[in-house]
Amino acid sequence: MSFEIKQLSVIYKDGSHSIQALEEVTIAIAPGKCLALVGESGSGKTTLGKACMGLLPSNSAKEGEISVNGRRIDNLKESALNEIRWDKIAMVFQNGAVNLNPVHRIIDQVAEPLIQRRLSGRVEANLKAKEALKQMGVTEEHLYRYPHKLSGGQTQRVLLAMAMILDPEIIILDEPTASLDALSKVFVSGVIAQFKSVGKAVLLITHDLEMAAGLADTVSVLYLGQVLETLPANDLLFKPLHPYTLALGRSYPTMTTARDLGGIKGDAFYRLVHQHGRHDQDKYKHTHIQIPDSSHKDGHAPPAGCLFQSRCTQAIDRCKNEKVFLNEIGDHSIRCLRNGIADILELKCVSKRYGDVIALQPTDLTLKCGEVFCLVGETGSGKTTLAMISAGMRNQDSGTRTFEARDMDQWAKREYRSIARRIGVIYQNPAESISPRFSVFEAVAEPLKIHKTIRTGESIENRVSRVLAQVRLSTDPLFLKRYPHELNMGAIQRVCIARALILKPSLLVADEPTSSLDPSVQAKVLKLLLDLQIELGLTMLFITHNIGLARKIGDRIGVMLAGRLVEVGPANMVLSAPRHPYTRLLIDSVRGLVKNPFKPGSELAKSAGCPFVPRCPRLKDICCKTPPEMVNVDHCQVRCHFPLTIDRLYES
Repeated sequence: MSFEIKQLSVIYKDGSHSIQALEEVTIAIAPGKCLALVGESGSGKTTLGKACMGLLPSNSAKEGEISVNGRRIDNLKESALNEIRWDKIAMVFQNGAVNLNPVHRIIDQVAEPLIQRRLSGRVEANLKAKEALKQMGVTEEHLYRYPHKLSGGQTQRVLLAMAMILDPEIIILDEPTASLDALSKVFVSGVIAQFKSVGKAVLLITHDLEMAAGLADTVSVLYLGQVLETLPANDLLFKPLHPYTLALGRSYPTMTTARDLGGIKGDAFYRLVHQHGRHDQDKYKHTHIQIPDSSHKDGHAPPAGCLFQSRCTQAIDRCKNEKVFLNEIGDHSIRCLRNGIADILELKCVSKRYGDVIALQPTDLTLKCGEVFCLVGETGSGKTTLAMISAGMRNQDSGTRTFEARDMDQWAKREYRSIARRIGVIYQNPAESISPRFSVFEAVAEPLKIHKTIRTGESIENRVSRVLAQVRLSTDPLFLKRYPHELNMGAIQRVCIARALILKPSLLVADEPTSSLDPSVQAKVLKLLLDLQIELGLTMLFITHNIGLARKIGDRIGVMLAGRLVEVGPANMVLSAPRHPYTRLLIDSVRGLVKNPFKPGSELAKSAGCPFVPRCPRLKDICCKTPPEMVNVDHCQVRCHFPLTIDRLYES
């Protein structure tokens, strides 16, 4: 039985103000398919589920259509709705035990729909309820207990049995695994998979992104009542197109997640729709939407524009004012004026030579807005050269650079200062990157004086104080007068970070920013950088020798060898399932599994083939003669003729 929702909008009325819970949501679920709704709390997921069941409160106003097998049910009277509830469409509500009657035994509550519909007598209904509960894993001894005597997992199984007692063809599950242990989640997931296998249409409302990706066929991402993206479930964690979907994935902990949880800057609570003034002739009467961190002259956000723009890492001026519609891009539907996650930097075939030394072979690199991209590799692999070309600090010998959708080289020729303001750089040695003759204040303020970016009504002193506070440094006048030799290394590095951020760049290039710090200070500086990256919406290119460090902060990792990128992919996949033998060598070295990586004859090859030839355990003739091309393997790219496969990752 098909299930379809068209242009569903729901508003909760509250005096002169109203909360916009849903706005023109359209979804469809075919028999045997599962659609998952994901999004932060308050995005409207539960409201949608209740609207489908006709259970919205009396202060709600609803528009749109809800159809079951082509028949509209949104406009039915209560008596007609009662005929299809539990029989055609059923819902497992959130907050388990709250939805059970505390004064009735479990078996009686599961049997109640059968008796209420007069499909069975009490004895027969109890027998059917007993069987349904047993199928859900509720043991005999729990059948006659009251809800308060059950665990959370047992309560959830009871609710599933109750929802399925009349064998409905459409099932809505609202956070069915919230607060459950791992084994109970596996059981509930198996039940949902069984629903699909027998042809039921399943609407899964969940915060569990891993569950959504594993069970659903399609995922719709809700934000403040709007669908921002609808995508195949397999793409949810690895190939999202909307910045909000990507941010949700970065915020969700999984067993395969390597980096620290990212989070999303700011907060989203609700949308208010209201009017000023009580009479039509009142010139202040207007309708608008109020969301956090956005305002117009009356202190509210205008009704046009993207709802997510105040928290987005790639918002532009258009996002504040233009109406945003859902657009089809491949098998995704996204609501974004930039057609999804944009590229902030794109390098194509860039190369660099210093005399007879080839520092960088023709290399492609793309950075996405808001991501942390880590470059790893041994000394001399070309990491710093690639980073400085990315930052505009060095020119490439060949190839092209595109930054913020503009030709970087042409831009730099016309207005170098303009592009320099958009890219901040943290250099490898903090003690050498600040003049010893500059005080803290002078070092941080110097970029402002060079670029003359202070606006009317703003002072250099205030701007410096704000950025020093951001990097957790004192703004005391005595501290501002100190010189680099009077500071510890951690404080110097924070001054360097403040200096890099003072012009409010969109891209931050950090070249080994923690290599000279002790572990405790390194941890604080990294936590600071990640916090700033989230709150300021920065894109970061982070260069490091330390794979363990890259594992904790990177969204994606690029592995460099002899001036080439040999592997690029999501951090968790590159580190848990490396595809290039060199990446595996680096990881094994960190684990202490490599005794002598530089034994005689292991120098990198300078022939026309692969430079890893002398050290590669998988060497073939073609490796010595033909340079490998980048190929796609799963969600990664690898430059190897014979990429590692899962079953060979830990061969001796």
